[in-house]
Amino acid sequence: GNLRGARLADHLAAEAVAAARDRLTGGAVGPGDDEIALTLADLPSRIDPTGAETAPADPSAELASCVGIEPVKREVVALVAEARAERMRREAGMPVAARPRHLVFTGNPGTGKTRVARALGRMYADLGTLSTGALVETDRADLVGEFPGETAANVRAAVERALGGVLLVRDVHVFATAEGARGREAVDVLLSAVRAHPDDLLVVLTGPEAELNGLLRSHSGLAATFPRVVRFPDLTDEELVEVFARRAAETGFALADGVLAKVGRLVRAAPRERGFGNARLVVDLLDRAVALQGRRVLADGVVDETESLDEILLADVPDSLGPTRDALPGDPVAAIQSLVGLEPVKEEVQALAAEARAEPMRRDAGMAGNAPARHMVFTGNPGTAKTTVARLIAAVYARLGLLSSGHLVEVTRADLVAEYVGQTSPRVRAAVERALGGVLFVDEAYTLAAGGGGDRQDFGPEAVAELLRLMEEHRADLVVIVAGYAEPMERFLSSNPGLRDRFPRVLRFPDYSDDELVAIFESMAGAAGFQLAGGVAEAVRRRIAAQPRGREFGNARFVRNLLDAAIARQAQRITGVAPGSGGGAEAVESTEVTLLRPEDLPDAPPEGGRTEKGPGHYL
Repeated sequence: GNLRGARLADHLAAEAVAAARDRLTGGAVGPGDDEIALTLADLPSRIDPTGAETAPADPSAELASCVGIEPVKREVVALVAEARAERMRREAGMPVAARPRHLVFTGNPGTGKTRVARALGRMYADLGTLSTGALVETDRADLVGEFPGETAANVRAAVERALGGVLLVRDVHVFATAEGARGREAVDVLLSAVRAHPDDLLVVLTGPEAELNGLLRSHSGLAATFPRVVRFPDLTDEELVEVFARRAAETGFALADGVLAKVGRLVRAAPRERGFGNARLVVDLLDRAVALQGRRVLADGVVDETESLDEILLADVPDSLGPTRDALPGDPVAAIQSLVGLEPVKEEVQALAAEARAEPMRRDAGMAGNAPARHMVFTGNPGTAKTTVARLIAAVYARLGLLSSGHLVEVTRADLVAEYVGQTSPRVRAAVERALGGVLFVDEAYTLAAGGGGDRQDFGPEAVAELLRLMEEHRADLVVIVAGYAEPMERFLSSNPGLRDRFPRVLRFPDYSDDELVAIFESMAGAAGFQLAGGVAEAVRRRIAAQPRGREFGNARFVRNLLDAAIARQAQRITGVAPGSGGGAEAVESTEVTLLRPEDLPDAPPEGGRTEKGPGHYL
């Protein structure tokens, strides 16, 4: 307690001195002078050791100004009333039993959890329940370390910074369930540190409702320390439009006729699924509108009397609430067609695109019918461009409006299946949430049904069951692609009655021919800036022909390794051309630096596995 009081006194003195220096002008007192006369006006109105900007004077007014979340506001008022009553009873000499005040805030992003935590901390500070009420925000990156002992030190340091105020821990379920021993250590150390400081600290855990409720049910220590759960509801369409209007006014922008009506249409058209961004979506929409407005007004470098830098017109508002698709490949279907080989796959993708284009045409014609399941199975050996095609299919569906973002999330069994009871489903949910709006690509998916071996209980089937449930829940904005060798994938589809129905389309990726692998080598070399001397293509063909073509053959990965080996040998050759000239690099012709010769190829075929540098375009 004395140490913390000394820190607060030091901080108070530093704040007062800084204010006095700002007040004194004219050079009479400079930053280096030894004596500064302090006045009462130099003392800060409240202590904030984090150095954050001063919040509005009345935290109750700040809470009331939050759009929507009326049940949350009532809950906070009740919490403050309880704290005030405890203080009055204590002042009256009544015994007051110590009760944990720590809270759990559940709800989707953008519902005001951080803002409410900040306001509550300041209210508690006004009552004397907390000494400063300052907010310290943390998440997995701040708490979970990579080395032994690092996690415990990180958690204790975060608690120490937050003493006197509020420690907000975002998405505790992520590392508590998906980080193994390190995540469990973070939770255990957090509980220990919180219990060591019962009087001058408020800890708030935030995250999705289902995940946090599941975590509390599975961890009795957490449930006892965090007995109160405050649920933050999604904002209504009207409230989201109000958030847009308020934020525009706060940032000094006027809204032309029709802007709010368009925002309302975009909000109503947005899918309301788990993870819905709420206020974040409309704030992002405003940021994009401001950027487009600036481009429009300053396109000719002149702002004339008909243009205004502080007015947003209807034309400035983007046509989609979610992320813009301008960053997607220009023509993903054409990109797939440009890949070497894979003719059967290209035909399937053309058919998929045609089906997707036909759906809105049929709806416009008044035809009834349900959208087909778009989840797929990719079978084939390594290095046959399964991941590349999955990424391009995501872009195709985004271009056609079937997915909101078109990104790809790659996972394996290690990302989905945990070691202990109750940890697998949260991992699967976390992976699906990252993939919403795009494609979840599950590589070597057959390992989910393969079993863990020995006497260990295997949670692979639990991962499959949870994945199937979430696929149905998010069918409007998620495509799942499972991939692996043909025969194991066939057994995988037979391991669960729901799998074959959920994955009706199977794309088979054939091995590349020798000619196709030579063409891929030439393409990869060209993309890396190299030219091939005469005889290189023939030498590559001989290396490929000498490589056994078993199930483990790496296809394009083998070629990538061959190219990497050739580049490494070429580096040795060109840097050893002129001995005695400082390594010889300066004495080499620039054309030789970019040229691969037959002697640069390794004498023996390289291994066909994955390279450390990561996959290339065909992997």
